[in-house]
Amino acid sequence: MTHDLLTLAAAGFVAGLAVAMPLGAVGLLILRESMVQGLRSGLAAASGVASVDLVYCAVAVGVGAYFVDALQPWMTTIGVASGIVIIGVGVVLLRGALRPPPTPGEAVTGRPWHVYVRFVGLTALNPATVVYFLALAAVVTTVTTAAYGPAVFVVAAGLASLLWQAGLAIVGAVIGARVSPRIVRGLGIAAAVAVIALGVVAIVAATA
Repeated sequence: MTHDLLTLAAAGFVAGLAVAMPLGAVGLLILRESMVQGLRSGLAAASGVASVDLVYCAVAVGVGAYFVDALQPWMTTIGVASGIVIIGVGVVLLRGALRPPPTPGEAVTGRPWHVYVRFVGLTALNPATVVYFLALAAVVTTVTTAAYGPAVFVVAAGLASLLWQAGLAIVGAVIGARVSPRIVRGLGIAAAVAVIALGVVAIVAATA
């Protein structure tokens, strides 16, 4: 039994890292958030992303195939709607990134709670995350029969995601004071374009 739970914890940790490690649009945004707003805002962004990964993993493990069957008739509509919203978010981010950078010495403040909510919303709109965890949910049922086995898998996945995203925030805070405003602005533009591309991909995938 203990061996099964350790296997599940390892599988969950690897699953969390696998979904978190690719440096996509959200990862770039965490870096930029921490570079511009500071470590506290960066960690808030990281926590928002990890929270969604945790919830999606829990949903995938808890309801699995039932969830997929119930939503199957609506997957195209959900995918297109998510893609449109993601593109809209990307456009807003792009407008913000194209604004002139703050002048040297100008204070840049932000509310971590608002940052957290913003990153929760952006991450939750990405259907690829829940699809990924649904594909991994079978691991839980094949390696253990323990009632609390799924919880071990979910917590390990959420912890791995949080550690990786927090690492990005720390890196952003460390290098933020050492790069020019032009580089920070370029990173923001790249992240916004990546978000828009993510929305386009979501629409294409849903209608293919």
